[in-house]
Amino acid sequence: MIAVSGWFFSFGLQTTLFPGVINYTLNESPDRLGIAQAALTAPMLFLLPLAGVVAERLDRRWVMGGFHALACLCAAVLSLMLFRNLLSYGAMIVYALLVGVAGAFVMPARDSAVNAVTRVAQRLGRPGFTLQRAVILASLVQFAAQILGMGAGVLAGRLGPAPLFAVQATGLAIGGAAALLMPRLPRQNTGGESLWTSLRTGVLEVLRSTILAPMTLIMLALGLLVVGGGFFVIIPVLVRDVYDGGYGMLALLLVAFWIGAFIANVLLARAGEVERPGRALMLAQMATVITMGLLAFPMPLYALFGLVFSWGLGGGVAISLSRAVVQENAPPRMIARVMSVYQLGLFGGMPLGAFVMGHVVHEIGPRLSSLIPMTGLLLVLIFVSLTTPILTLRRSA
Repeated sequence: MIAVSGWFFSFGLQTTLFPGVINYTLNESPDRLGIAQAALTAPMLFLLPLAGVVAERLDRRWVMGGFHALACLCAAVLSLMLFRNLLSYGAMIVYALLVGVAGAFVMPARDSAVNAVTRVAQRLGRPGFTLQRAVILASLVQFAAQILGMGAGVLAGRLGPAPLFAVQATGLAIGGAAALLMPRLPRQNTGGESLWTSLRTGVLEVLRSTILAPMTLIMLALGLLVVGGGFFVIIPVLVRDVYDGGYGMLALLLVAFWIGAFIANVLLARAGEVERPGRALMLAQMATVITMGLLAFPMPLYALFGLVFSWGLGGGVAISLSRAVVQENAPPRMIARVMSVYQLGLFGGMPLGAFVMGHVVHEIGPRLSSLIPMTGLLLVLIFVSLTTPILTLRRSA
């Protein structure tokens, strides 16, 4: 859990610092912000499927530890450049690309470990420790760490971003060390299968599934429209141009979202198993649709915080149940490959969404732009509900 906490604490801090530096330190335009945010996730578009194969073939401890070290080095160098007033837009792009590479390999290794740990626990006589419960508990750790990281980002307004990038590097170093100290988890037996064959079978497994394919489509819509467009561009520009805010306000807004997500998962953990997770997660996704639509209307700052908190409540349910549904419906022998393709939907859509929405926001402003992710996600949810068995899906025993 320390490995998970270290990564997501640093990720939470980065979520505030990265757009903050582009927006408030370098004072770049919305389209340049969109390009930089796209660079942060663009490597995942090309590397995630390969990373899933790597996670099944190599020791996951070394995969996670090595790429934590890469991200740690990047944050440390960026901190040093800020301290010496050497920072440039180009340096931020290089940082974004390298951290994107690290994230592409860390995610499938980490997420597939949850499945392996659950199977080990059940073999040791803990049948009540189900995969759905394990995913919810892992999400609680993730959300708590992200809240701490984003909360630390509030200090950027007073201390500047340089010392906080040093804090980010420290969190990554601790997470990487913890990953190396994890117990060895079993690797998948490839049966002499080539890397390319493993890659192809993982992709085909997702595309042929009546559950995994629509779940990945929803992730693609979220990455393209909501995270890439909304989180990465619309929210930071709205804070700067409409509410005249900076690092602190952006950090607090993001904290409000993840506090909502954390509370939602506490309630999920207390409620027990969700028997119809597909129906629940589709209803929860509607919180995102409603939020994106309401962002188009003027509102006082306190109402914006309340809206983002409510969005987090729905988002927290959707994130955890989506992960659980995918892991429950993926063949155990290719869980990392399936998870990498599923994550590719989200992180593959993010760079394109950030790039396009950056230009859209530059032309028509953040409020009107928010209607685009609202409409797009709503149409995808309606399509999936009408054409797949997602609403009738029951949890695995």
